[in-house]
Amino acid sequence: MKQSKIFKLVSLSVITAGLLVGCGSSSSSPSTTPSSGLLGAVLKGPIDGATVTVYDQDGKEVASTTSSAGLFTLKKFNLDSDYYTILTTGGSYEDESTGTTVSMTGTEGLETLLSKAEFSEMLTNKEYVAMTPETTIFAELTKENLKAGDDLATATTKAETLIQDLLIKNSSPVSQLQGSDKVLKKGNLVKAGASSATIALAKNRAISYSNLMKDLGLAPDRVFEIITKIKEDIKDGKEDGIDLDDDGTLDVNASEVTSNARDALFVQTTSRISSGNLSEAEREELGSLGFNVNATQNRNVSEREARDANLTADIANYKVSTTLPTLNILKTMRDEDGDLTDAKATYTLTANTDVNVTINTPEGSWVTPMWRYNNEQLPLIIRANRGDAMTLKLDNQLKADSTIHWHGFKIPAIMDGGPDVPVASGKTKEYRFSMLQPAAPLWFHPHPDMQTGKQVYMGLAGVFLLEDDISKKLETDKNLPSGNKDITLLVQDRRFAPEVNGVRALQYKTMAMDSDGMLGDKVLVNGSIVPKLNVKTAQYRLRLYNVSNARNYDFAFDDNRSFKVVATDGGLLNEPVEMTSITLGAAERVEIVADFSNDAVGDKVLMISRVTAGGMMNMGDMNSGNSNSGTGGMNGRNGGSRMGGMNGGNSNSGMGQQNSMGGMTGMASSGQGFVIMRFDVNESVRDDVTLYTSLPSTAEIATRIDPSTATNADNPRKFVMTMARGTSGMSFVINNKTFDMNRVDEFIATGATEIWEVRNASMMAHPFHAHAVQYQILERDGKPATGTDLGWKDTFLVQPGGSVKIVAKFDPLINVGDYMYHCHILEHEDAGMMGYFRVGATGNVGN
Repeated sequence: MKQSKIFKLVSLSVITAGLLVGCGSSSSSPSTTPSSGLLGAVLKGPIDGATVTVYDQDGKEVASTTSSAGLFTLKKFNLDSDYYTILTTGGSYEDESTGTTVSMTGTEGLETLLSKAEFSEMLTNKEYVAMTPETTIFAELTKENLKAGDDLATATTKAETLIQDLLIKNSSPVSQLQGSDKVLKKGNLVKAGASSATIALAKNRAISYSNLMKDLGLAPDRVFEIITKIKEDIKDGKEDGIDLDDDGTLDVNASEVTSNARDALFVQTTSRISSGNLSEAEREELGSLGFNVNATQNRNVSEREARDANLTADIANYKVSTTLPTLNILKTMRDEDGDLTDAKATYTLTANTDVNVTINTPEGSWVTPMWRYNNEQLPLIIRANRGDAMTLKLDNQLKADSTIHWHGFKIPAIMDGGPDVPVASGKTKEYRFSMLQPAAPLWFHPHPDMQTGKQVYMGLAGVFLLEDDISKKLETDKNLPSGNKDITLLVQDRRFAPEVNGVRALQYKTMAMDSDGMLGDKVLVNGSIVPKLNVKTAQYRLRLYNVSNARNYDFAFDDNRSFKVVATDGGLLNEPVEMTSITLGAAERVEIVADFSNDAVGDKVLMISRVTAGGMMNMGDMNSGNSNSGTGGMNGRNGGSRMGGMNGGNSNSGMGQQNSMGGMTGMASSGQGFVIMRFDVNESVRDDVTLYTSLPSTAEIATRIDPSTATNADNPRKFVMTMARGTSGMSFVINNKTFDMNRVDEFIATGATEIWEVRNASMMAHPFHAHAVQYQILERDGKPATGTDLGWKDTFLVQPGGSVKIVAKFDPLINVGDYMYHCHILEHEDAGMMGYFRVGATGNVGN
């Protein structure tokens, strides 16, 4: 089964043109054009050195010229035909997306069709004829309508209407622009900048075809072939699908090319505005679209400065505070079989509601009813060794279905704990499997259909620490900190209701924006807000878990000291990587070694999450007025609100005011900085750990998977995360599909090695998670993996407009059945940003 493809648009790119040539004057039929002729602009690169040929209604050549830097002048021919087609052949252009030079020797390129009246009007008004992929589709549709017996007016109107309805209508990401978003057959689209919103939008629709090819993994020069296929898809007035690879599979509808690509317009626009990296021509284009660039940049700067100032104030406050709570150390469960020497272990996890949990903060404490396993105050740790046979029993005492998903585990699909095997309220299930993978910081959490976000947010999650001979020897040989210098840190943001009689309830999805990803204003570390840990002058192994529903963290220390990353999601790195900060998306984990050996007794070191630009778009001010609606929640399978107006400087999005603990009252922005915790140096000792420099050659991570051995080495399996328009609003999707419990989207042969390419064509960062095995990253944004990307990964953050290429080996003895791939922003997953892939011939779906 082929993947559906979604595409991205380079936003508001500037095409630098040469000098304008010639001018025109009026003409009536029959007549001859004046010597200055008709001007034209060919927007595909633009195309230089193309032969531009004019044909009359009988197909007879009546004039020709050559384009220069995309511009051309047509001279002296009689206007005695009802209509004319203009066609380019040959030439070359610089592909807008890749920057490569495309030679079109002998190849037909762009086309348009103009009536005699339109020719005369352009001559009179000295206007340019525009040639784009869109006019090419228009010309071909019009000619087919004429062949079918339509008169010229009817044929052209039907073609324009079809393009407008299927490729343009409702595809503008911003409702204010829809009136200017229309088929354009005239205008100098090659000129830098834009004199109107209509021209700016037409330029960007044209440029999108270049990025379409990049996302398809097709050569840029095949764009004209795809243009023809788009025309074929819509010519009957409905969409039947485009067979992109000529294999008999319908991959995507024509309207998806436009709407999904244009949603990504926000991505680079906001990035360029935020960075201030705009040329005058780009400012002109943005202005023509109604954006107040200066206001947006000023607001972005002000917001960033405010976040920085808030974090600086919090750092100063918590650095000297004497009221920080002591870090809770998570409890390790005991093996129920009582034999700690065998390679078997049994544990029972009872999912309960309404467990009164004490939340300790620098300002005091309160009680919050949470959901917990085994009625415990905090999440639990299960420890196991490689080779252990596990028996793990879920006793579901919730009032809804639940599961336990074993996140990052290499196990059969039937034991994976996905939504296809729910455990009903009041029922139990035993998960049985063996641990046949390297030492790693794994974890577990519920994964019921459409309820994962709520159940995790309410408190159901736990840690699974797997060890092996290599990790244990490193500890024994003092090459890794261990014992009380090995600390697990679960980091999660939450939002609490106002206190009533000492109780503060958790708030879940109480704001419109929550459907885009649940963000809280308080950050808990092992259940406390800004806790402290007493440390000695030694190295500490800190196992950092981002178990938030949606928030990304940029972990660092307040004095910008470096630390060593020694493990990622799936295990130890072959070599430690020195860093001063590390970003973790939801569900990602790292193990870092923090060195306090050079600190003095009495020193206090803060772990922080640095201020970032944020993961969600913030488009800024429209000249037509600031919107007060913000951006509504994305539409999931349970409904939601359609994207509203622009989130301008005066937006009333309900985000609230800054509070004393560094968050927003209600919801802190995705780029908010936080103080995470404090390390208090209270004892001077001699550090006896010498950190390892490389793992033994027997470590699995020491050998990279050879991508050339992949069964799809020449055609990676594609997963594109984007937004789609439905009848009731916007939704986040993968390959333009929303999750269906009874549908398998991808099929993988038993024992295969495969390369996957994950692209993000949406306006916010998405952490992509795939079950079944641990993966190796080959490339990020086209560049070979380095640093922590060389570790085992089951979850990785894909930035807006970015791509990550991974490789995996599916074990023929273990990996069988139906597994999930999805965004690990849990609200996106619950809304359908998820799918099944089947390994082998059997599976669970529909059984």
